[in-house]
Amino acid sequence: MTKTGIKVFSVILVLSITGGGFFVGWLFGNDWQFSSNPKQITPEIDGIIEKSEWLRSSYYNIPFYLDINNTIDLVENKANVDGWNYLSVGEDEEYYYIALDLCSDRTNNKEGEWIGFHLANILPDAFSSKLAFSALEDYGFEYFHYNVSGDSVFDDEYTYYPGSANYYDIPIVPGLDYFEVLRGDVDGDLDDLWRHDDAKAMKITSKYYEAVPLVWMEGQFFAVHFGVNITEKFPDEAITPLWSSLSDMDISLTLTSNLTSSPSTHYGNASEFFCAIAEHGGVPGNVSSTTFLSDPNELYFVPDENYYLSADLDHNSINATNGMFYFSVYGWNDEDAFDSTAFEIEIDKISLKLTTENMQTVLGTSLEPTNYAIAYSYGSSDNCEEDHRMFEFKVAKSEFPVLEDDFFYISVSGYGTMALEYTNYWVYPQYAYPSPAIYAYANNREHFLALDMSIT
Repeated sequence: MTKTGIKVFSVILVLSITGGGFFVGWLFGNDWQFSSNPKQITPEIDGIIEKSEWLRSSYYNIPFYLDINNTIDLVENKANVDGWNYLSVGEDEEYYYIALDLCSDRTNNKEGEWIGFHLANILPDAFSSKLAFSALEDYGFEYFHYNVSGDSVFDDEYTYYPGSANYYDIPIVPGLDYFEVLRGDVDGDLDDLWRHDDAKAMKITSKYYEAVPLVWMEGQFFAVHFGVNITEKFPDEAITPLWSSLSDMDISLTLTSNLTSSPSTHYGNASEFFCAIAEHGGVPGNVSSTTFLSDPNELYFVPDENYYLSADLDHNSINATNGMFYFSVYGWNDEDAFDSTAFEIEIDKISLKLTTENMQTVLGTSLEPTNYAIAYSYGSSDNCEEDHRMFEFKVAKSEFPVLEDDFFYISVSGYGTMALEYTNYWVYPQYAYPSPAIYAYANNREHFLALDMSIT
């Protein structure tokens, strides 16, 4: 190449580099994305929803429509409008992030305004059971209620209705409760017993044991011992009134088996065995004691069918000092010289039912003060050029247990000048117009939006 050619090539190369740099800078300056795949984000919690902060979140701009009261606000001389609002959710290593772009809220009147979140990374298989959710407080379920007009979190407050209520589907919680295999083999854990629809179960298989004089005959056995802290099923702010008004306690099981359970006719029949829930009250059961099976709730079922079974437990025998109650799932089959007497059951779900005071809700927050941040503003956003209310919120992942399934569940509601038609609140997701967080504690899985966070 001649000297002249080298000079021309050098000029072209410089222009290409500088022009390319300008072009890339222009792309970034205009929020152009090289990829639309979601990734972890760390937005600034300042209440101003900027597109560049949220564009690559796990879930950006989930729209939800609100049909709201359009009455003129006399303070602002403006009306809120029916229309689309937007929820954004993201995460980084330490926090979950939530943005609410409330395009329908066109007034900046904070009088009576609040925002509330129910949050979880695991939920019980529950319908209309507030204690099923409170049992998971600090283990996968949290709540947060913010008084916008007062610029502060609501004070802790427990409210109730007159009378009592039945609360079903209360889970047995790892870390708070426990199980121990005394006889037989078990495949599964406590969180395998929470839901019907998760393809998880606890499989309990019998093993042969020799006779224990004056206590047990020889045969095939299993005995799985459970310790449940009943006081941990109540919200921290309401333990005393709910504990003192407890009037009934039941246990429910959903199971299948490979043999018939017939406690009254099983002896000498290799195809039948004895199965029961053995109550131990406020003291752990001792499998080497003659009292282990002194208070059995016998269970009857035939093989290869799904059963929903329940038993009434003695709530008066709960340990008054530590709130513990103990029971065992027990099975036995006597030996047969000609046929196998081994057996197994598969429990899909175990839950408690408690009858106690009719709980309404708990205000305030279950979050530690250093584990969240919230901010709001009034202005325009990429979703709406008109001025409107916006919220940004973050919550530390340390508030939730580390689980194999990477889901995040959200229910959000609010109230102020913007409210659904014929109500004084708005709520998302809507399911048969549930009561909002400030009026009613979470009680239904269907009231939550389920987000698979593994996409980041």
